[in-house]
Amino acid sequence: MRIIWAIDAFEDNKELNQKMADYVTHLYETTNADIEPLYLLRENEIVLPTYEVPAWVTDHSRTAESLFREVLSDYNLPFLREAKVIPHASQSHAGAAETLSNYAVKSKADLIIVGSHGREGFQRFILGSFAESLLLQSEIPVCVVGNHATKTKTSKNILFPTEFGEHSKDNFRHVLNLAKMLKAEVLLLHAIARPIESLFDLDTSPRVYNYKGKMMTLDQIVESQIESQSRRAQQWVDWAQKEGVTASFFIDSSFKGVDELVLDSIANHEADLVVMEAQSGPMSAALLGSYTRNVVRKAPCPVYVLTRHFYDKDQTTQKPSPSPEMGA
Repeated sequence: MRIIWAIDAFEDNKELNQKMADYVTHLYETTNADIEPLYLLRENEIVLPTYEVPAWVTDHSRTAESLFREVLSDYNLPFLREAKVIPHASQSHAGAAETLSNYAVKSKADLIIVGSHGREGFQRFILGSFAESLLLQSEIPVCVVGNHATKTKTSKNILFPTEFGEHSKDNFRHVLNLAKMLKAEVLLLHAIARPIESLFDLDTSPRVYNYKGKMMTLDQIVESQIESQSRRAQQWVDWAQKEGVTASFFIDSSFKGVDELVLDSIANHEADLVVMEAQSGPMSAALLGSYTRNVVRKAPCPVYVLTRHFYDKDQTTQKPSPSPEMGA
């Protein structure tokens, strides 16, 4: 497994960098991953030490690499590959994210690890978010370690929220492979959606709705969905068992917001890694805006995002493998 650890080593946030250092150490000890630390250097950004520099030092990239190695030495990570600095001309987070994504593809990386400050409100509006830009740009999965992360030294329980949608079977295959590498268990989380008609009802008295050609109460619709999705989830649990992975499922019918439900489930089920599936197509940015971003900002554990571009790219090369709904 080849991992790029994208770190802003010169920003004064040693606490976040230490959390990422703990997590990459865990991944190395668990998977023997090949981990390359990387710093993106803007071409107009001069990174120099505080002490006097000899006049002959004009190569800022080389100077940055030297300083980068010096910063990394504080974390005592002897297993890391040689630190790398990549200059880029973009002044935007999106441009920098594209540069990193292109390098990750070129170097055949399997995962990018990046930190997120979890800023909100006006501060986030001014400073933007590199991590969130990367989630929209990257052609490979991105694992985000946020400021709120406290579980960075283990990945024994993977929480996988899923809609059982068009892409979910392929994403679950990826989760199973990840669980094998991490020697982890998987919990499938599915949220029952409130029937759209009931959202507009102001009357609290019992009513019936047309659901799949039948007139049913809201409670009956929910019960029907729970039964149907539980059968599907059990098929996936059986599928995981055939792959040698212990799995279970939880079907939620509280009608909470997805981000709130995921964050609650991390605590309630003691998850130490969340795998989120981004959607393909024009809705991806809106969906990221509505819940994935909030989970990334607030999660007490790393959040591993299967990005839209990764899925689209993977579809062109991936050969179908058996799944419970494909005759396995």
